[in-house]
Amino acid sequence: MTSPTPQSSPQPPDGGWGWMVVVGAFIVSGCTAGIFRSLGVFFLTFSRQFQASSADTAWITSILMSVTYFLSPVGTALASTIGFRPTVMLGGVLSAAGYIISGFATRMFHLYLGIGCLTGVGYALTLSPAMAIVGQYFTKRRALANSLTLLGSSVTSMSFPPLFQYLMDEYGLKGALLIIGGIMLNMVMDFKVMKIPAVALFLTSMFIVSFCLIVPPLYIVPRAKYLQIEDYTAASLLSVISIADMVSRLAVGAVPDNPRFGRLDQFGLSLCLLGISNLLSPLAKTYPALVAYAIAHGVFYGAFIPISLTCLAELVGPKRLPSAIGILMSVQGFASLSGPPFAG
Repeated sequence: MTSPTPQSSPQPPDGGWGWMVVVGAFIVSGCTAGIFRSLGVFFLTFSRQFQASSADTAWITSILMSVTYFLSPVGTALASTIGFRPTVMLGGVLSAAGYIISGFATRMFHLYLGIGCLTGVGYALTLSPAMAIVGQYFTKRRALANSLTLLGSSVTSMSFPPLFQYLMDEYGLKGALLIIGGIMLNMVMDFKVMKIPAVALFLTSMFIVSFCLIVPPLYIVPRAKYLQIEDYTAASLLSVISIADMVSRLAVGAVPDNPRFGRLDQFGLSLCLLGISNLLSPLAKTYPALVAYAIAHGVFYGAFIPISLTCLAELVGPKRLPSAIGILMSVQGFASLSGPPFAG
């Protein structure tokens, strides 16, 4: 009598949706280890503002790292119990709460509790489950997947230090920590909607568009001044854009649905016209020409934005719309971070 053959466990896909898991883990790695490696920007500010010694200030990152690693087994155990996605989302909320609470700190001890303990617990619930889930989707390409995942911390630790310094210069320590808390909430998003190919393609197009979407309003006034147009007259171009934008948004909202020319068709048309207007903008070298460009940009931009949200709702449905909007805003945020400096 032959013994029963043991059932083989299902093989990891080594690709497909696994790459989206890598993208999610990349974001987690960047928002945890990347920010941790960038906290040195705040060291002297913490020390001066709270009149603490270097040793006392160093306790912040020491507690953060210790709590993260010490509680990492709790993170993986919780992920195995309630699921990886809920665990990472919970960790994202706790991580964000730690930075937000620290923004209101009045004593060094508050930073120990906020960034050190609360954010540390959040990191423990996000980082180790993110590393573990990648391994479940890959075997042959596991080394590549892990390398791409951990690359997130390298990318963000390269870009976050100058960003954090800028945030401190512009908004102070409190404002910078509050914004970092908002960045941490990127781990709370549900990326399951990315399984829909049309949604993935739509978000990719929105990333490309957002790379240069805010450039025209940012540079139209300096360009007008460069063309020897008086300051107040140059500034009025922004008002022209806003008025055209407002009228266009109202007009788009009043247009009824047309099955022959749906919202996705309107999205493509408004995007093409917006791109054409920007391509022709270098030809505007007088104030009337700049006004014409400002009107065109405002009209097409004002149509594009509400139509894009309507398209997203049609693609994902009302139940997944909140998560999809969160992902869309983050995609636009990352693109907008590099677009204007590149254009300048």
